[in-house]
Amino acid sequence: MIKVLLFLLFSSLEWMALIMLALAMFRFPLRGNVGQVVFTSFLLSLLSYFVFRTMEINALATVLQPPAVFLFFWQMFRIHYFYAAIVTIYGYLGFAVLQLCVYFAFDLSGIAFSEIVPNTFAGYLLQVVSVSLICGIALLLYKYRIGYSFVPDYAYKKVVLRGLNLRILLLVLAGYIVISFSNLLFFSIGFATLTFVSLAAVLGILLYLALKKDGSDRRPGHRGQGYGRNG
Repeated sequence: MIKVLLFLLFSSLEWMALIMLALAMFRFPLRGNVGQVVFTSFLLSLLSYFVFRTMEINALATVLQPPAVFLFFWQMFRIHYFYAAIVTIYGYLGFAVLQLCVYFAFDLSGIAFSEIVPNTFAGYLLQVVSVSLICGIALLLYKYRIGYSFVPDYAYKKVVLRGLNLRILLLVLAGYIVISFSNLLFFSIGFATLTFVSLAAVLGILLYLALKKDGSDRRPGHRGQGYGRNG
């Protein structure tokens, strides 16, 4: 029972860090969304437990989890579904790249990848360090108001899928594909470097496209001048 509670606790903290990072990247305020963040994190930790412990389909975790995160951003946070997909993949990629950096740091310090498994000291340590790093980065983004502002505060907006929007959508789908195979590549096959490079490359391109999108959408009265409805 203790192991179950510890799994849910640390998993919830990881999900909370991912959601905070995703919201911070697009300048959505944390204030006013704390309840949704906590509740969503807990529900996602239950999904993780079901995938990792009940069904033991670790390789498929990254196939099943992003759609669930997307649904929460769309329905719980009331973000337009097109932009909810963007927020999901950007946040997931950012979290994955940063956590892999911690993995590599652990490996250099003498803690092998094979030792970092759930419900072990190494596993808990990785989660604590990852969560601390990612939450710290998210808080810095909030403090210095760094992030993209093209994602609207409301759930209803006409989106034209051409030009930059289409390119971002295609890269978001590519990001989801890379994320889907990341667990398989990293844990089952052992291609850690390839996994990191693939995730970082897609994230880098998406960040560049988001910068272009931010510039093209900026206009008087747009949320880019502040933190939106709760800012």
